[in-house]
Amino acid sequence: MSASRPSSVRRALAAAAICAAGLSITTGVGPASADPAVSAADAATIAQTLSGATPSAASGADVLTLLSEANAALRKLGIQPFLNPSVAFNCVAPTASNPLGIAPAAGGAIAGPWAAPGIALPKIPFVDIDPNVVKDGQTLYGFVPAGVTSDPTATGMQVAWFNANTGKYGLAGMGKAGQTLTDQWLANIPAGPVKTGATMVLGNLVNALAPAGSRLAPVDTGKGTVLSAVFGTVNNGARSCFFLPMVGITNA
Repeated sequence: MSASRPSSVRRALAAAAICAAGLSITTGVGPASADPAVSAADAATIAQTLSGATPSAASGADVLTLLSEANAALRKLGIQPFLNPSVAFNCVAPTASNPLGIAPAAGGAIAGPWAAPGIALPKIPFVDIDPNVVKDGQTLYGFVPAGVTSDPTATGMQVAWFNANTGKYGLAGMGKAGQTLTDQWLANIPAGPVKTGATMVLGNLVNALAPAGSRLAPVDTGKGTVLSAVFGTVNNGARSCFFLPMVGITNA
């Protein structure tokens, strides 16, 4: 979405949104719909986990290993991780080395044009697939949580963005990674048996590419320096996992 407010007002509102996102990284304060605010002890664990230090309450080895896996999955998509990762509490079953049930996650972005790297799209009769999911002047946002095994919902993750060169800003929802790829690839195919068949053919490909809980969002940010924050909720089975904002800068 974009607004018709004067440029100075738009910049102020967008900057405030990004600052609020950054503030929530250090304070644990999230949107009103998020899980209850974390305790002081949990906030300390967040800071230690994000800095790479070992949390005092338990060994951080498992969490750091999971975070490495999330970053690897994001880079596999060709997406550059943001300045900071994120964590969600009580998102996975607690263990001796992870008593708070922390699930780490990585978010990032890449300017278009972008096509899924290393992916050879199958030839489908009567279907002309454009491999460029994101076009020039767009930005692709990605999010990969680690430890999520069951992902029953497709909503909850969002991107707040602000183009410092144009003054445009917006808030965009992120969809399931596999579904987003399929929808973009088949955007020009009318609904019907051909599109249904093509969706089934592409299903196994995108499911192997996109881990459970991963999200993508192609956004018309325009060209320029884009400040962004990715945050929100992913469900891991019956667990609701609120991920604190991940903030980054992309040259679109």
